[in-house]
Amino acid sequence: MRSQIWVSDVVRALEVARTDEDRVRVLEMLGFVPGAVPVTAPAAPFADPAEPRTPVEAPRRERRPEPAPEPPPRTAAEDETRNADEAEELPLLRPVRVEPVATPREPVQPLARPTAERAPLPHLPLFVPAWTSAILRAMVSRRVPEGAVDIPALIDTLAHGRPVGRLPRLPVPTMRYGVQVLVDRGPGMQPFRRDQNDLLDRIRAVVGPSLVEVGYFSGTPQRGTGPGARWTRTAYVPPESGRPVLLLSDLGLGGPPEDPQRGSRQDWECFVGLVTRAGCGVVALSPYPPGRWPRWMTRLLPLVSWDRTTTASRAAVRLP
Repeated sequence: MRSQIWVSDVVRALEVARTDEDRVRVLEMLGFVPGAVPVTAPAAPFADPAEPRTPVEAPRRERRPEPAPEPPPRTAAEDETRNADEAEELPLLRPVRVEPVATPREPVQPLARPTAERAPLPHLPLFVPAWTSAILRAMVSRRVPEGAVDIPALIDTLAHGRPVGRLPRLPVPTMRYGVQVLVDRGPGMQPFRRDQNDLLDRIRAVVGPSLVEVGYFSGTPQRGTGPGARWTRTAYVPPESGRPVLLLSDLGLGGPPEDPQRGSRQDWECFVGLVTRAGCGVVALSPYPPGRWPRWMTRLLPLVSWDRTTTASRAAVRLP
């Protein structure tokens, strides 16, 4: 196996060869193509150290210009002087015309600063506020024969030859019997909770706080009625004879259909019978329109629509 031949070996062999023919034969023996290697001139002999050598110039390096020194910082007085000189060189602009500033006729009020307090929204009651007192009087008043003498009735008694044991008198409305207000707190009346509280205050102002009895219930009054929380309610007891009962309820028209506490027709018929046997009249104030009232409900008890179309004449009912 032949060892590798390096270019340095070729150079040494060519130095030893004297003629061009010897050099060609050396290249062929070493495996190099003769035409690919140019014929080199004989190597020059080593220079004599006694002879003077030509100095070789080193490459020149370009010198970069040194940065100019930074000017010293100017003082405030020098800056003001320079600004003043520049202002004098600028041309002075003259106004073309001067228009007067129009003052507003009404002073503009500044906007209120935002606060973290949230003001409650204004309450719009279901009844017209100016008619509420008259509507309540028409619903809870009882008509008693304590007015002026009923002349036609007196004449009829005398014409039939009957004795006059007591002068007949015309009926007049009175609220001295007071009123029992039953407030429905069921799911169907939840959207009208604020209206119920507002109407209770108006009833106390019209009838008198000492003559108003308030009871809260859910579903029907027979399942528990009382002036406080739900766990304090007891079985319903009708008021004393002659005191009217005012229901603030939807009578089961609203709320979830699958609500087990929802009052049925039989429940309300039982309630009206209980109040009637106690010698009291009952009237219901419903926030739903008359178009949603079933026929059995209008036959069972007097109903008054709780909206802004109701007037005192429409709310007048005849209580026993």
